[in-house]
Amino acid sequence: MNARTIANPRSAPGAACDAPATEAAAPSAFIGRQPILDRNQSLFAYELLFRSSRQNFAQVSDDTAATATVLSHAFTELGLEAALGPYLGFVNLDARMLMSDVLEMLPRDKFVLEVLETVELTPLVIARCRALKDLGFTLALDDFVTLEEQHKPLLELADIVKVELMGMSEADLENTVKALRHWPVKLLAEKVDNEAQVKHCSELGFALFQGYYFAKPTII
Repeated sequence: MNARTIANPRSAPGAACDAPATEAAAPSAFIGRQPILDRNQSLFAYELLFRSSRQNFAQVSDDTAATATVLSHAFTELGLEAALGPYLGFVNLDARMLMSDVLEMLPRDKFVLEVLETVELTPLVIARCRALKDLGFTLALDDFVTLEEQHKPLLELADIVKVELMGMSEADLENTVKALRHWPVKLLAEKVDNEAQVKHCSELGFALFQGYYFAKPTII
């Protein structure tokens, strides 16, 4: 996979040639990498995050361009082995990136496609998710808080639901988990900030954990 194909999310596979060497001489963006752990606090995956500089925070004005940049750097500047090692990589997809044919070029066994909470779950989006699922991709639903009717078609396809703990009471969390038990999804607690949250989420059956309590994103 070459840099220019990834950098343009609308490019068809094989439609672009390699980018000139001068374009890769000085990176204008970086990858942040945050670990995702299992119940034993062993490394399960990394979420790959856009960073515009070595200052470790996101300044994202275009989610599609941010994801395209992350994928470009993961493939062309670092290489998958350096970016992920033997672990999975979670990547954020807005509606435009979700519809991009670039996704078909990704190795199915290395990436989890994370549907952002900002994506309107239209019939077209659900059909696209079903097609990606049929191709063998793992799908995750990002920043989940409360079950709504619009979520149900995607929950039929999702493998992982990332439940955002920030600002959620224990009672609300328990209600959300109870609602999600109607689907065979793996629960991931995100934005975990303290040991009490880890304990409570473990008791509720969460399988995966991510947050500053474990590790902040690091620039790679």
